[in-house]
Amino acid sequence: MRDHADLARVLAEHSDDLEGLVRRYVDDPGERDDLRQEIAIACWRALPNFRGHATERTYVLRIARNRAISYCLRLARKRALFQTLPDDLAAPSPDSGEHDIAQVRRSLLAMIHQLPSLQRDVLVLSASGCTPSQIAAQTGRSAGAVRVALHRARRMLRRWMAAASEVGR
Repeated sequence: MRDHADLARVLAEHSDDLEGLVRRYVDDPGERDDLRQEIAIACWRALPNFRGHATERTYVLRIARNRAISYCLRLARKRALFQTLPDDLAAPSPDSGEHDIAQVRRSLLAMIHQLPSLQRDVLVLSASGCTPSQIAAQTGRSAGAVRVALHRARRMLRRWMAAASEVGR
């Protein structure tokens, strides 16, 4: 089914469902266009393998969902972590300057880089807005394992930050 007419038919038949899926995963209109293109390409590649074990709609939406998850996770990895951190992370005193906030961010980034790779990866993806299920799909782990890794990473960072604040006193 690598015929352009077949692809156009499939995309037109399921356009409402596909558009709803795209809107659930991506907010930015430009990114939505990119995701729509990736979904169309993925469908074009996968439809020759359609064997009828599920409905065509189910098959196409599964392809689209998998592509959307991969797309969102790829976006999350591309974003710099410091851009996803809240400005009030360290709750600096009112008289502290921008230099102090920048120093806290640098310290936090250094701490994050010291985490084990799985904890670091899930923390960065989570800070970028990915759900544990999305992270699990990308990393090949279960959503429960992702939640545990997130919990451990956050707990470790809290300990390190508390120790750092004790030293700074």
